[in-house]
Amino acid sequence: MKRRFAILLSLAIGSMAGLGAVAVVVPQLPRSPLVEGLAVGGERVPEGISADSWLRDREALLTERRLTLRYGEQTFEATRAAVGVRVDRAATLNRAQDVGHRGSIWTKLEEAKAARRGEVNVPIVYRLDGDVARSYLRRLAPKLAVAPVDAEIDLAGHRIIPDKAGRQLDIPASLEELLHHKTADEPIDLITKVVPAKVTVHDLGDIAVDKVLATFETHYSIYKKGRSANVELATKNLNGLVIRPGAVVSFNDRVGPRTTEAGFKQAPEIVGDELTIGIGGGTCQVSSTLHGAALYGGMDVVSRKSHSRPSSYTKLGLDATVAYPRVDLKLRNPFRFPIIIHAFIPKPGTLRIELLGGEAVKEVKYVYGISSIEEYVRRITVKPFLKPGRKFRKQKGTRGMDVFSTVTIHYQDGRKVTKRYYSGYRATPEVYWVAPDVDDETLPPLPAHAKGIEGHLDADGSDVYPTAG
Repeated sequence: MKRRFAILLSLAIGSMAGLGAVAVVVPQLPRSPLVEGLAVGGERVPEGISADSWLRDREALLTERRLTLRYGEQTFEATRAAVGVRVDRAATLNRAQDVGHRGSIWTKLEEAKAARRGEVNVPIVYRLDGDVARSYLRRLAPKLAVAPVDAEIDLAGHRIIPDKAGRQLDIPASLEELLHHKTADEPIDLITKVVPAKVTVHDLGDIAVDKVLATFETHYSIYKKGRSANVELATKNLNGLVIRPGAVVSFNDRVGPRTTEAGFKQAPEIVGDELTIGIGGGTCQVSSTLHGAALYGGMDVVSRKSHSRPSSYTKLGLDATVAYPRVDLKLRNPFRFPIIIHAFIPKPGTLRIELLGGEAVKEVKYVYGISSIEEYVRRITVKPFLKPGRKFRKQKGTRGMDVFSTVTIHYQDGRKVTKRYYSGYRATPEVYWVAPDVDDETLPPLPAHAKGIEGHLDADGSDVYPTAG
């Protein structure tokens, strides 16, 4: 008060006329736009240059400072710029310009003097670029992700293996943390959220593992190493699949793509009307065995396609071909109880599939009839790489036929359901590979069901029938 009074008094004296020369001390008013000596972000703003240019020059240095993000024991370091932290120059300069320029003249004078003494520092104002921050968090997310593990039934041990919840980065919540603590010296906590398992212990609690709805069995040669390996791998992948009441399951989804990366081997498979070598040959035996179990268990067959030729390991009409991803076997559980698939190899060369979870239907009868038969032809393909005079039968011919199947199901509650479906098997040619010098007349006589010779094919196979199935 005394200081202010002295200043007022000197001003008043100086304004009085006729009193003679009086020395008046007028305090220095704040400069514009920034007061002298003001510090911004811990550094004094140099005189004589634009504050905006000075701050622009410092921006890169400020955003190269590092931030630490953490989740538990995991930590991740990045520059402020990398996570989207930017200097808000306009907001920073507005705050700096307020010093010594707002409030009463006394407030302005006091702030100006404090700035000259180096006592005023205006903090940098930062903002967060949401798009950059979200992009950074998305790249970080896989490092924190833990996939959930479904509960499973250990069929051999007759026990349930509990499910385990997974986790994933909660990007919106982590973005909020980053927004509120974007310049913090302490680590910024990342937020995750729980990813529940699709199948929990609760879901499996009502599965009666001791009840067998249906069983179906097929046999394969253990000496065909690639094929038998594929049968065993597909069986392993299928085992343990739970089908809830009313649910539809896909064989392809469960077994997965037939690739070498997935563990499948090279083995014979049908392409078009000829047997060739491909990846995953033999998988169709597993789908066919599952189809047989489903039919005898009274399940609904939603999608099924027969092979292009009859299968040696099961009856006509019971086979089901698959080709990932376009040809699939899909089944629906029509019962009020869940079904679990127990697929296993009880002994080498035997594939068994059991459907567990409920009492078997009272009776299932399967019959089929052949409505028409098509004879096959002999196909002679010239192979230049064969030695002169060399000839051999590459493929046995099979007749084509139209097959109609009938499944009659007698349920325990007295219901009777009849299902009918069609299987179309094409005639497949008898194939001979011959050297260029071999005469057709030297080949064995046509088999009983062959209707003629298709003719020589070009070495590149350009005239071979289009592939299908």
